[in-house]
Amino acid sequence: MPLIVLSGQPCSGKSTVAAKLQELLQPSHPVCIVDELKLHLERNSAYQTTVQEKATRGTLKSAVERAISKKTVIILDSLNNIKGYRYELWCVARAAGTRYVMVHVATPTQTCSEWNTARPDGQRYSDAVFQDLAGRFETPDARNRWDAPLFTVRPGSPDEASVLAAAAAAAIGSPLQQPQQQQQQQQQPCQGAGAAGSDPAADVDSLQEEQLLHQGALPGELQPTIATTNPALLGTNVLHELDRAVQDVVSRILEVQQLAPAGGASGCMIDLGHAGRLMLERHLPLAELRRHKRSFLKLATKVTFSRLQDPAAAQRMFVDYVKQQLAAAGADPRGSADGYTFPPLDGALCQQELISTGINRVHSMAAAASAEEQRVAALVEQLLWLAHRLGV
Repeated sequence: MPLIVLSGQPCSGKSTVAAKLQELLQPSHPVCIVDELKLHLERNSAYQTTVQEKATRGTLKSAVERAISKKTVIILDSLNNIKGYRYELWCVARAAGTRYVMVHVATPTQTCSEWNTARPDGQRYSDAVFQDLAGRFETPDARNRWDAPLFTVRPGSPDEASVLAAAAAAAIGSPLQQPQQQQQQQQQPCQGAGAAGSDPAADVDSLQEEQLLHQGALPGELQPTIATTNPALLGTNVLHELDRAVQDVVSRILEVQQLAPAGGASGCMIDLGHAGRLMLERHLPLAELRRHKRSFLKLATKVTFSRLQDPAAAQRMFVDYVKQQLAAAGADPRGSADGYTFPPLDGALCQQELISTGINRVHSMAAAASAEEQRVAALVEQLLWLAHRLGV
């Protein structure tokens, strides 16, 4: 069910508007009103300092988060005078996947001051607190998504009832059904549509629809995003299951490589069942497979853990991860250095040949050095020879 946020100056009549909205919605929908009074917050002390005001807003927001659900209409009866705070409330509604409606109680500041003075001592704002809150009020703007759809209510105006009816209809996503219309439908369930043209309740529905068109279309439910969606709770042994699933893939790769003839693992296609297929361009040693496994599990638990809902998904993602790592390494686990790729390791290449290849590469890099670097190297060599002759 939706979240209806009231916004207005202190003593502007927000509680009266909340009671009227509750009266409109409660015949068919459960309604919960969240305000400072129900949370045992005294008005002056709750907004006396910046720290106390911030704590008050946090308390109200927490109460809304606890109460919001798919079955109850939540009405937040408070100042809600900061647009950043209204954005936070909009994010709460989006995370819950429900509708959001903003109702601005537009009462002149002078009238609010008079109403505040007329209240009993225990229910009024002090002059300092009232002036501070009234001076910092940020009027809702329908162009902001966290202030839309916006319904402006002016207490005592002729259109107050129609605006409240439109706001309530926007909250539940359909025009309200008046009690008179409900009784007539119960008494005449088979009455034709032609006779309803002169029904006063039908005129009320038409007025509500016209008001909705004027204020904006009926809002849909807000869709939660990845940033606002709570991850699903997984089992306590999920890490063990993911580790075992990935180890099954590693064991399958090693098994195929062991069954292949000497040097025959290159170009071998491994069928991993529902995890897909993996083309081996070279032999993958156990140490490299373990390294890929550790890196994948570390990455999965930090970034993609919410997508690993079962072992099968973990196996598919691990195979894709190995493919990406092999493609990035260029068919060799040691990769490349300075644009040079080491020759593939096989049984014919011994350690001496590998060292000779590295030395030749160093010589070629030295030969390609600039003339200035060569002169510096020659000067250093001469200085070393001179130091040796002098016995330094």
